[in-house]
Amino acid sequence: MKRIVMSAFGVALMGWPVSGAVNAAVAEPVVGVYVANTPLANNTGLGFCEPETVKGCISSVSVDGVRLTPVLSPNEASYQIGGGLYSGPCKFVDTTVTQCEYPYMVIFPRSMSASTPLPMTNVEVNFRRSLKNHRTSAVNAVIVNGSLQSFVPAAPGVRDIATISANSSEIHTASNGLCVGWVLAIDTCTIGDVAQSSASNRVSMLLLPAMRSSVVPPDAADATCKRINPTSDCFVYIFDAKSRGGWVDTDASIFGLTSTDRFTGAAQLKIAGPHFKTAVNGVNDLNLANFRMYLPSPYLMNSFGLTPDQANAVTLPVKRTARDGSTVPVTEYIPSADGLLVSTTGIGFSIPTMTVQRVLVVKRNQTLSANSLLKAAGVFQTRSLGPAKITVNAPHGMRLNGQRYSFTRTRNVRVTIQYQSSKKSKSVRYLTVKVVK
Repeated sequence: MKRIVMSAFGVALMGWPVSGAVNAAVAEPVVGVYVANTPLANNTGLGFCEPETVKGCISSVSVDGVRLTPVLSPNEASYQIGGGLYSGPCKFVDTTVTQCEYPYMVIFPRSMSASTPLPMTNVEVNFRRSLKNHRTSAVNAVIVNGSLQSFVPAAPGVRDIATISANSSEIHTASNGLCVGWVLAIDTCTIGDVAQSSASNRVSMLLLPAMRSSVVPPDAADATCKRINPTSDCFVYIFDAKSRGGWVDTDASIFGLTSTDRFTGAAQLKIAGPHFKTAVNGVNDLNLANFRMYLPSPYLMNSFGLTPDQANAVTLPVKRTARDGSTVPVTEYIPSADGLLVSTTGIGFSIPTMTVQRVLVVKRNQTLSANSLLKAAGVFQTRSLGPAKITVNAPHGMRLNGQRYSFTRTRNVRVTIQYQSSKKSKSVRYLTVKVVK
């Protein structure tokens, strides 16, 4: 489904006179693109699709309406694609573990001369998913280092090619090497206080099978692995199939993998960048970033028990959390028939985590069912795995009368819920209940 209408860009073809009165169109010049993959062990390599290709591959790329042609030498290319096709164990809650593909690509002009930079406003990527029957063989979510314009997901039995259209944003960078764009372990990056460079002609995209599940199980490792390490291929990522069409974008120079806080159920993304922009006339302005997250209606209900028009700064607050504490940035909530767009501006650095977390607002002495608490906590769907246990926080005014819960004091109350995160394992979720008069 297309969330935002994309601007169209065209290329004019010119005709030249041939043999007097006869005109013939001159063939459009080839605009080449060269793919350079990062040399990492879990990178099987990006490439353009060939007739016999069955793994995930690039079907086509267009820049400002001009379709790029893959070339074999960087000297022939006007543009370059870096990144790779990464893989690791993953699953949906109700499926077995499989190997998922995480295509990552950064697209930029090869002519990076500061005096004559090649402009790049819009990039459209058509990416063919890995043609496996397992449901995780999909491109159901995307993170963009830029401004997403539209996103059409792909999944088995639905569509084989995902389409992502994004505009470039001005991005200020104070890090080197692999610490630009998507970085799994952001905390290991060295980021300067002042930006060393800026670019408005670069777009990065990370394509995912889905957004992370709110039902975060105990840390799990693949059966063939002997240790648990989030940066290794042993770690199993759990995705939510109901997040189909979800996306995140930001103009921060570095971003991580969307995740879920295992104790609060908050959707989160870690971003990073320098405190100050590159100098203009000797002045370094404060570097403030944007962050947007689109939550499809089924995922919003599954994770937070909310419909799009019920989400606001009280029920679904956004926070910026870093070493200097937590702040509440300026946030706009834009509901639609299909989901909710959370748009946040004015985010400071250097390595904050952006969180979107549910708060259940109830009136004093209002009665609630157990299901209401489970839905708000994002664990209602786990009833199929086993019953949940809600602990009554009596010291803070929480009461249980029969099958109904109530809160007698005007305050914030933390409710502890133990639930079945799998058929064999239990997990704990904490729900914040805001009691008002």
